[in-house]
Amino acid sequence: MLTQLITPVIIVYVIVVVVILIYEDRDPSTTLAWLLVLLFLPVVGIPLYFFFGRVWPWKRHRARVDALNAQEAHQVLPAVYAAHQLWSNERRACYDGTDVAKIITLIERQSDGHPLPAESVEIFTSGAEKFDHLIADLEAATDHIHLQYFIWERDELTARVTEVLLRKVAEGVAVRVMYDFVGSITYRKDELNALKRAGAQVEADLTKVNELNYRNHFKIAVIDGLVGYTGGMNMGQEYIDGGSRFEVWRDTHMRVTGPFVAELQRLFVGRWLQNRKESLWSERYFPVRQLADPSSAIMLQLVHSSVGDEWEAVKQTFLHAVTSADCSVRIQSPYFVPDQSFYDALLTAGLAGVDVRFMMTGVPDKRIPFWAAQTYIPRVVASGVRFYQYTAGFFHAKALAVDSTFCAIGTANIDVRSFSLHDELAVFIYDEEITRQVECHFEADRAYCREITAEELEENGRLIRFRNSVMRLASRAL
Repeated sequence: MLTQLITPVIIVYVIVVVVILIYEDRDPSTTLAWLLVLLFLPVVGIPLYFFFGRVWPWKRHRARVDALNAQEAHQVLPAVYAAHQLWSNERRACYDGTDVAKIITLIERQSDGHPLPAESVEIFTSGAEKFDHLIADLEAATDHIHLQYFIWERDELTARVTEVLLRKVAEGVAVRVMYDFVGSITYRKDELNALKRAGAQVEADLTKVNELNYRNHFKIAVIDGLVGYTGGMNMGQEYIDGGSRFEVWRDTHMRVTGPFVAELQRLFVGRWLQNRKESLWSERYFPVRQLADPSSAIMLQLVHSSVGDEWEAVKQTFLHAVTSADCSVRIQSPYFVPDQSFYDALLTAGLAGVDVRFMMTGVPDKRIPFWAAQTYIPRVVASGVRFYQYTAGFFHAKALAVDSTFCAIGTANIDVRSFSLHDELAVFIYDEEITRQVECHFEADRAYCREITAEELEENGRLIRFRNSVMRLASRAL
């Protein structure tokens, strides 16, 4: 009797899901992957789809939140942009008629990210250096501290940071901390609870059942609206010394000062309004200040994307950056599970004779994406792209450099989750000197890499290749 009742329900549910999958006009490979899961594994597939496959409720929710944030942002952001419009126009004019101009326009139209000046930009490849600078900036805070991390661990580093934050709260500084619920779920929260009790505001992001497949992958720190940080490093000691799992941890992060910090603040404040229902859209958090030396300022631009957005903005911008390259492309990402469009872009650039080089980790923290990556590498290498795996420890850097002209540093991996499901960001830096720094870091990292060759890939047995192909299929569904 129970089976007779359940079977029609399952059939109806599968039909509804199939109709919705087709109606959503997703990437065909993703749609087909979910159809296979639902048809051949209905008992397992239905809960998997409920938690990991649905997108439509999130899109409706984000549309409402984005509309509210746009209304609130209009009260403060136009003044920030207007104060530096003349400077931005002069810098943009240098790129008229080039592909860089197209990238600037692309980011503006997708993410409403306007070019803004930064008075200083520092690139960190060492966790110890980054966190020493961050802690010093936290110590110097006089008005507010906003911290947003995908992972907030509980260890030696978080103890140091918590001690500073407790002092700042006692001094009257407004301290707000946001962390991703799933990303931080395995770590104790006693330090964060102590911050709450002291008067800091602490918020977990994406806590609802229907949000568990999405991640807020941002790593943002903003101090007094004047200093900002972003990049690949989360809040944890392993980002300094590799922790118990890895010999070393190689990552890339950046520190910026000046008007551009408003763009990082924009993402934090927008997410805070969504979660806390508290608006921070005020001049206090978006100060309008003139440049001390306009001639030395650097033009930066922020692109960001989320599962609820109309465009996959980070992917689209990376895609255009690769396809527009004339001479060279350098990409660093711990994972390599691209969607078809980005995969084709790499193949096309390689076949066209562009010097494309890709670096990923050779010591994985997650087996599934590492195995899936092995199915993409053979054709990429055959096209002429040089492919490296970093073997000294875990490699977590996310960076892009094109033609020694511009570069990008951010939170996004080259994988389908970052492109389609996560909240991700990338800071595009239109400066040749900083771009050469990023390229130099790539070259220095090659000393700790092994280059993947076609001959090596052919040595994999059939069982290994089949396992990797199954993982590739799973990556499309998840």
